[in-house]
Amino acid sequence: MRKHLSAFLLGIFVLMLFLSSFASVISHLIFHYLSLGSDTNAENTVTELIGFGCFWLLNRFYLKARVHWWSRIDRNWLWGLAFMVVFIGDSTLNPQFTLTVSAILWAIVIGLVVGIFEEYLFRGLVVTYLRTHFGLSGVWTALWSGLIFGLAHAINVLQSGDLVNTIAQILQAFGLGFFLAALYLITNNLWLAIIGHAVIDCFDQLAFGTLSNSAGTSLHTGIIYAVVFVVLGGVILSTHTDQLRASSGRGVTQRGRKKMDFKKGTQEPASLKMALYALLIPIAELILGDFLVKPFHSKLVQVIIVDVIFFIGFLVAIWMFKDVLKRDWQAFKPHFWRGTLLAIGAVVITYILLPLVRSGLGLFLHTSSAAGGVDVLSAQTAGLGVIASLTTLMAPFTEEIIFRHAWFYQWRNRGIVTWLMLILSSIMFGLFHWNNFNGDITQMIPYMVVGAWFGLIYYWSKNIWQNILTHFLFDFVQVLAAVFVLVMTLMHVTG
Repeated sequence: MRKHLSAFLLGIFVLMLFLSSFASVISHLIFHYLSLGSDTNAENTVTELIGFGCFWLLNRFYLKARVHWWSRIDRNWLWGLAFMVVFIGDSTLNPQFTLTVSAILWAIVIGLVVGIFEEYLFRGLVVTYLRTHFGLSGVWTALWSGLIFGLAHAINVLQSGDLVNTIAQILQAFGLGFFLAALYLITNNLWLAIIGHAVIDCFDQLAFGTLSNSAGTSLHTGIIYAVVFVVLGGVILSTHTDQLRASSGRGVTQRGRKKMDFKKGTQEPASLKMALYALLIPIAELILGDFLVKPFHSKLVQVIIVDVIFFIGFLVAIWMFKDVLKRDWQAFKPHFWRGTLLAIGAVVITYILLPLVRSGLGLFLHTSSAAGGVDVLSAQTAGLGVIASLTTLMAPFTEEIIFRHAWFYQWRNRGIVTWLMLILSSIMFGLFHWNNFNGDITQMIPYMVVGAWFGLIYYWSKNIWQNILTHFLFDFVQVLAAVFVLVMTLMHVTG
């Protein structure tokens, strides 16, 4: 399973972004619809607890990593020294301490819930899984834990627009994550990492009134923290090799390992019931996307909500047709590069087909552009474009499963029914781009034609992965464009 390390790391990172956003949305909806007021501290506390619950359930029913919450520990002055460095460093950043009883109590609560959530995820799950399942060394385990923890703070640039402060926070989080991972590795005591993390966050909450990267960070202190934490973590690992070896065999149960292995797929007959269930996914995405964004005024929050909804639909579609995906992947994998070349050719044809259809429609119908102007010099706007484009990375899976497989390919070899289903699935595929074109059906017709083209690709290739790869490469151009705009914008702002 070592070859799947990158998939695990990427999966945890993506899940962290989506489940954290999901927790935030659920928390906001709870406070909004139950009229609980707008207490930021209370809402953030509920968000962290929901996030923790999501990952606890993920581990309970899938990963099955044996997290060690408590064990006897030896005293070591290096543990306390690391946290003293932060207290001293943050005290040089113009703190404005609020020491009322309410502020102190909220600081303790927020520090604890943030510590529990983040340490359970980045140390309890990630460290345990990397160590026991992939057999990584202590140093590499701590490095990966710190790196993912640091990169998790990169999204803060979209909230503050301050790239320098975000880099500083990433560096600080990387160093702290490495140190806490080393601490957990040699003690098997997650509460020690939680308490250390909580004390730092509690101090910052009292000193700056927030845990945002808009306060309490600077590039100089970020670099110093990263260096100090990595050095101290390295010293701990190098001086406790015996404890490190003793912990290397603990973790994932045999039942958990077996659950992660692929099972042989089966050929399923055509099922109208499954097709109708699958169709509920895009319908729910459209309805929920419109309903759940209404209580929020922030464009960032609205985009994240839509991303989370699409991610849930993506997971449901994969789960419903997992046997088809597994079976076809076994056939597609040996010919992956040939399939990639064919997909590239199909994408070229698609980009030729779209303007041809639009030009033909222009001869008979009046069509208008749905594109709107954007401020490419705004980091927030460019960042929103990147986040919004994440749905296009999930669409190739969800849409090919629903519109090409459930509503066309499973009905193959049925004479006229097959081709009627091709037409029907193509029309539905175009109509479900309703929001992309503000309800202008004439602009959806080219996508109906593309849907038919993708259906023919599936019919000829007899493999859904050929369709997914073609669709993915077609949509990936939009993601690259959004990333390019963001990079150019950040260069312009920082320059």
